[in-house]
Parts: sequence; C-alpha cells; structure tokens
Amino acid sequence: MPKPRLSRHLFGTYAVALVIVLASCYWLSAVRIAAITEEAEFKRMKTTAVGLADLLRDVNDSSRQEQITPLLNEIISSEQQRFEVFDFQGNRLHTIASKNFLNDDAIETLPELKYLLDETKAGRTGKTSWYNVNTNSRLLIIAVPFGPISNPLGALCLSKDTHETDHILSGSFKKLLIGFVSVGLFALFAGWLIALWVAKPARDLARAIKRVVNGDGTEQIPRPEVAELATIAEATSILKEKLVERGLTLGRRDIEQEAVLDSMMEGVLAVDVRQKIVGLNQAAATLLNIDIDVALRKPLQNVVRNPAIRRFVLRAIDCREPIEDDFDLTGPPKRTIRAHGTALRDPSGEGGAVMVLNDVTELERLEIVRQDFVANVSHELKTPIATIKGFVETLLDGAINEPHDNKRFLSIVAKQADRLEAIIEDLLALSRIEQSEGSGVLPLEPTKIAGILATACADCMPRAMEQGITMNINCDEGLIAPVNAPLLEQAVVNLIENAVKYSGTHQPISICANLKKAHSEDKEELMISVADHGCGIHSEHLPRLFERFYRVDKGRSRQAGGTGLGLSIVKHIVQAHGGTISVDSRPNEGSLFCLLIPCV
Repeated sequence: MPKPRLSRHLFGTYAVALVIVLASCYWLSAVRIAAITEEAEFKRMKTTAVGLADLLRDVNDSSRQEQITPLLNEIISSEQQRFEVFDFQGNRLHTIASKNFLNDDAIETLPELKYLLDETKAGRTGKTSWYNVNTNSRLLIIAVPFGPISNPLGALCLSKDTHETDHILSGSFKKLLIGFVSVGLFALFAGWLIALWVAKPARDLARAIKRVVNGDGTEQIPRPEVAELATIAEATSILKEKLVERGLTLGRRDIEQEAVLDSMMEGVLAVDVRQKIVGLNQAAATLLNIDIDVALRKPLQNVVRNPAIRRFVLRAIDCREPIEDDFDLTGPPKRTIRAHGTALRDPSGEGGAVMVLNDVTELERLEIVRQDFVANVSHELKTPIATIKGFVETLLDGAINEPHDNKRFLSIVAKQADRLEAIIEDLLALSRIEQSEGSGVLPLEPTKIAGILATACADCMPRAMEQGITMNINCDEGLIAPVNAPLLEQAVVNLIENAVKYSGTHQPISICANLKKAHSEDKEELMISVADHGCGIHSEHLPRLFERFYRVDKGRSRQAGGTGLGLSIVKHIVQAHGGTISVDSRPNEGSLFCLLIPCV
C-alpha cells in the first residue's frame, strides 16, 4: 500500500484541524447568538411585564379595570404575547392573548409555574422557557409580582411565542454557515498551497536521494532552508560521497577479481546453498562447455549434465572441510578434471561452495609418458648392457682362448656398444635441441632447401639401395628459407631413414618442399613432406608416435636398428624452429610426414 505524500499528509492534518475549529466556532457562535437573542427577548418581556404590573398595582375597583383592559389588549396584541395573572396558590385570575399567539400551552399545567410563583412571592422576577413539540416553537415565560411592593397579591406572567424569532435565527444561522463554509474552502485552498510550498524542499531532497540511489554520483543534493531538512541533506551528501568512494573501490575490486579469475588457467565455479550458479570464470565455462551468460543464476543441474560434478558440489556444500576428487568429462576430447571444493558460510546461515577445477589430462598424459620413458630407456639400455655383460663373462670363462668364438663374441660386444653409443648420442642430441628450443636462440640462416634435401638423401642412399628403394625429390632449386641447416638436415634424415625401414622393397619415397601461406597470418611457411608406401601405422598409435622410445612394433623396430628416438628428435627440431609436425598414415597404404616451419 503506497504511503501518503508529505504535502497530502500536512494538508490532511490541516484540513481536519480546520474543520474541527470551524465547526466548533460555528457551534459556539450559534449557541451564543441564540443565548443573546433569548436574553434580549427576556429583557424586553421584563420591561413590558414590569410596566403592566405598575399599571395594575393601583387598580382596586372594576371601573378602573375596565379602563385598563383595552390598553392591555392594545399592548399585548402588538406581538405574539399572552398576559396572565395568577395568585400565589396557582389560580389564574385573568388572561389576555394576542390573536396570532400560536402556543396553546396552559401555564398552570407547566411544572415551572410553582418556581415562577415562588420567585414572585419573594419579590423577584422569574423566567423560564418551554418547547412545544406540536407547534415546533419555544415559549418564553417571565413572571413579576404585582400589587403593593411590600405585600404582592400575585404573579403577572407574560408569555411570548418565539416561532418568528426562531425563523429569523434559522435564516441567520444558514447565512453564518455559508460564511463559515466559504471561509473554510478558502482556508483549505490556501492550506493546500502552503502544504505544497512546505513539502517542496522535502520532495526535491527525496528526488535527489533517489537519483543517488539509482547510481547518479554527480547529482547535487539541494540545501533546504528548514533546519531539519538541511541536516538530512548534509548527512545525505556525506553518505553519497562515501557511497561513491565505496562504489569505486568495489568496482576496482570487481575488475581486479574478474581479471584474476579470467587470467586463471584453473576453472572457478561458485554455487549457493540452492545449487544455483553465482560465479563462473571463462576457464570453468570452457571446461564444462557452457555459456557464462546463460549459466549464471541457473540451477547447476540445468546447466551441467555430468552427475559426478553435481554429486561433488553437494558434498562440497555439506562438508565443513575442503574436499578433493577426480572425475572424467566426456569429449571430444575426453578430459580428466581434478576438483577442489570448499564450503562457504555467512552469518545469515546461507552459504554455498566454491569449486576449483583443474584439467589434469595433459599432466596425466605426461606422467604416463614419463613412466613409459623410464621403462623404455631402462629396457633399451638393459638389452645391450646385458648382452655385453654376458659375452664378456663368457670370454672370461675361457672362450677368449678360442680364436673362432672370441672374435664372434667380441664383434657382438662391439655391435651392442655401438648401439649404446647411438642411444646416448640421440639422448644428448635431444637435450641440446631442447635447450635451444627453451632458450629461443636457435641460430637461423637463409639456406637453400634443395641442398639440404639432397644431402639427406645422399646420407640415406646406401640403405635405400640395399632394398631397391628410389628417392624422388620435388623442390625448387631457388627455394630459400631461414633455418638451422644441420638440425633440419638431421630431421629430414631421420624421416627418410624411418621411411626406408618401414617401406617394402622397390617402393619409392617422395620428398617434397615448397612455400605455402600460413592459415592465421599473412605469412609464408616452409612445408617439407616425406611420403612412403610402406606398412603404415594404425590410428591408435599416431598420438604417441613422437614420444621417446615409443615403438609401434617393438620387435621389428629393434631388428631394424632404431633407437626409438628418431621421430622425437624430429619433433623437437621442428618445435625449435617454431613449427609443427603432423602425420597421416593408413595401414598397408603408407605414411606421410609433414613439417611446417614459419619463414621468419
């Protein structure tokens, strides 16, 4: 229900007070006028009654009475009056009434007659009034003693009907009422103007405060002349300055908090006790594959379909201690999330929970790679070391004295030692390339790419000729790109050797190089591809093909003499150049390795 305005409140109070005052004044005025009129009538009647009593005081014989009677009739008939004479026992002695006297009440029947007779008997004047219901008029009665002053003989009662007087008074009261109503209406109009004038400073102050509440920090607070409103305006101005300052502070904090949340790689998700999302950063939205604007203030179960996350949120809200758990998100791609949840509590009893989500998919993959690397490098080193140790022990046990066996054993030991040396050299090469890749100071020089490809093919030619494999180079002689020639040559050699190992006999190998436009920028990239028509690789091996010591067919790889580090070295060389490497392979159809190196 809306509250009344100050002007209406003031006007309402003023109007009620005005009506009460005017009504009271009208009532008092009417009562006073009626009383004055009645008193004046009594005075006139007393004068007439005393005069009549004086005329009758000396009347003793009937002849004198007959002379006075016409005179009394003339006096009485001039107004609506009645003249009656009573003795002190209440007996009427004489009556004279005017023709237009309407009131037919007999005084001897009135209970006030005894009072009047007692007053006159004591030598005083008695007066009273009586209301006649039949004629709707009042009867004024005054009694004076007549006869000798020392010994009155009776009471002379003069009665007057006030019908005409009351009619005149009624008209006067109507005019008085009209006057009071007119004055009241004018006073109400003036009061309404005064109420508007008085309430205007408060109204202006309220509007200014409302604009400040709505966020208008530039709004000036008016300064009313009224002391109380001036105090409110001054306090409001101070409050406005504090609110503006606090708003700026909170705004900066919100911006800083938003910047911190947006810069976090971890996803942050906040929910209230009813599981409605109240906070979400971009990292969490990306992990959960939802839209921030759509998700805010929505129930979690309507936005996130993963039941494991919903169960974790319920646990986080209910638990007093921080909790942690891992769960999987279906892809693509499939990801593993590690969640940390903490319950929130406020003094009102409400609360919620905050979850920090970490995508540990890559960490787990790297952990698997690390474990595989340790296992693979241990296995790769163990085999030649065990072979060397076994043949050395055999030689020490006496086989060294057998000329045929000792040469064969020593050649095996030398071959395994070469294998160890190749593994160590590849590991050292990887270490050097990684250092160059991490420091970003790999020396680059404009180099003819055709020369690098020709040199690489020449290094691999003896092994290729053994299997009847031909190598076809497709490269413009004038193609020049800024590269590190020794490293790029090693990468191409590793790719060609890999193609020779896994290609069938008399299958050609294609080596191509050219420049192409980069996808994201208006720049060029050097693309080098090596394609073979060998056994190919199954798709499940492709994501891990460039890991260290990873082998698709371990037995065949070792028979081919590889260390398991060739493709890993190629990947790090390309990354040191700021490029990427990709592979496209199908079983029994061959493989295509493609290097993309930006021309910076």
